[in-house]
Amino acid sequence: MGDPAKNSKLLICAATERELTAFGVPSEGIELLVTGVGIPLALARTLEALGRMRPARVLNIGIAGAYPGSGLAIGDVVMGGSEVYGDVGFELPEAPGFRFVGEAEWGTFYREPLELSQFAEFADLPVRPGCTVNSCTGTEETGLRREKLFGAAFETMEGAAVAQAGATLGVPVCEIRAISNFASRRDMRPENIGLALERLQEYFKISREKL
Repeated sequence: MGDPAKNSKLLICAATERELTAFGVPSEGIELLVTGVGIPLALARTLEALGRMRPARVLNIGIAGAYPGSGLAIGDVVMGGSEVYGDVGFELPEAPGFRFVGEAEWGTFYREPLELSQFAEFADLPVRPGCTVNSCTGTEETGLRREKLFGAAFETMEGAAVAQAGATLGVPVCEIRAISNFASRRDMRPENIGLALERLQEYFKISREKL
């Protein structure tokens, strides 16, 4: 997508076409990318796109789940402050049931969260830390554990992968998510997803002209 010789000012990416369309019609100099769902696809496709398009900045958008103690509600729109890989580690037969890979001697890469850029155009949004997982939270126990381990407010399946791709190639990455569910007891009602996408679209109607 786009002329390889052209340095676009901004690449906007999302896991699905439905999430990406929440941004609306892009202006000149903005490229779009559907990364696919999950860490492997998001990392591979974002790295490839960054190498080919050479954008100045990346904006990762979509929906997310809120952790129990975050204070976030369905439809809230937030900007990510950082991302961490939250389920890379070891299952334990005893409490707490999971050991984070960053606690291992050789897990140094995972210990520090991947920092995200907070674009000035979206300074009106609250900034919250994110947690990226391969398997979305489905129980209150898991949600509370992940929230406590990482101090995260929301959960995605691609955020850290896009952040890692940007860090690898030296491209600033900003993440904006709308809350569609609670990362606790699994509840993915379609109306909540619809509300989150509607709120995301409403936000970009106002803010995208600033880019």
